[in-house]
Amino acid sequence: MLGRFELLDKGGGDKIQIENTAKELRKLGVSVDIKVGLKNDLQPYDIIHVFQLDWTPETYLYAEAVKKAGKPFVLSPIHHNVEEVKKFDDEYVFDFRRVAKLLFKEQHNRDTFKNVYRSIFDRKKLKPTIKSVMVGLKKMHTKTLSMADVVLVQTEAEVKDLQRTYSVDFKWKKIPNGVGETFMSIKDYENKLDFKNYIICVGRIEPRKNQLNIIKAVKSFRTKYALDTKLVLIGSKVGEKHFEYLYRFNKELRQNPWIAHIERVPYEEMPHYYHFAKVGVSASWFETTGLTSLEALYCGANAVAAGDRAGEYLGDLVSYCHPYDTDSIEKAIEKEYFAQRPNISETMQNEYTWQNAARMTLEVYNSLMGETAKK
Repeated sequence: MLGRFELLDKGGGDKIQIENTAKELRKLGVSVDIKVGLKNDLQPYDIIHVFQLDWTPETYLYAEAVKKAGKPFVLSPIHHNVEEVKKFDDEYVFDFRRVAKLLFKEQHNRDTFKNVYRSIFDRKKLKPTIKSVMVGLKKMHTKTLSMADVVLVQTEAEVKDLQRTYSVDFKWKKIPNGVGETFMSIKDYENKLDFKNYIICVGRIEPRKNQLNIIKAVKSFRTKYALDTKLVLIGSKVGEKHFEYLYRFNKELRQNPWIAHIERVPYEEMPHYYHFAKVGVSASWFETTGLTSLEALYCGANAVAAGDRAGEYLGDLVSYCHPYDTDSIEKAIEKEYFAQRPNISETMQNEYTWQNAARMTLEVYNSLMGETAKK
């Protein structure tokens, strides 16, 4: 499994997906290595599975190396809706994104410009970034999709977005994301905080995750009902990219003692934090599926989500909001805060697990191995 260059150093949804899929594949008897960088010997492997398409020029270089090695190539693009990303860049920018917004209108050109900036802090990204400047990031993504033997998507909406954005046909299979084994097996929850019935939001502290608008919505909700409800924010700060946003975030923390920020929580401990919350809120400007809302539901908390892709997973189990509208976020929180706890069907519990994702992924691997053996 190959991931973006900074995968092992910085967390994210793709890291959770890769690590949990690999963990469950190993239980099924598959030998899995997770690696980054361009200096890996691919010959010992039967299958090369590359993760992440958006924003990452190194994915194209991975694809070239896989094809050169003559290995079956599986791609999990973890693709976001480009229109949603552009709307975010147009309407809710901070820090360096202001410059990209002014200089470029086309989203892939904006992403390339951001990668040039990131390369200043991470020189490993310099080579693929230069390549994207020369070739064009959108063209690289199109070629990567064309080279893949099979593309594993998380939603059917993702397929439509990929086809519309890159105008290329590819073989695909839907592999739903899921929750970890610890979310399924835990019996006794332990309250890690000295309060409960709080509102929780999980994700990196950055504009895309929209914590400032969530804080504003919760503040209004508390005032409306004269509640002393806490807001618990769990996520690391990304300082070099979001200094203006973090300045505003830290100011909110200082001014509002009812907000608790926890930088890091081990993944296996997350169910405890979800369980004692009244509502788990994800008001991100764009997501692939809204995995934290799914995790909240599995732990017995109500949830607020945003976006059509979350709706493909969560249906009418959650309330939905518009990330750019704090009134919308507040109304969704209000509805879920006073609602009964969720009741998840057994079918859903069995479908959205990393165990199931690994089983379906292995079926794809075996199919490709069979096709390779016939050649």
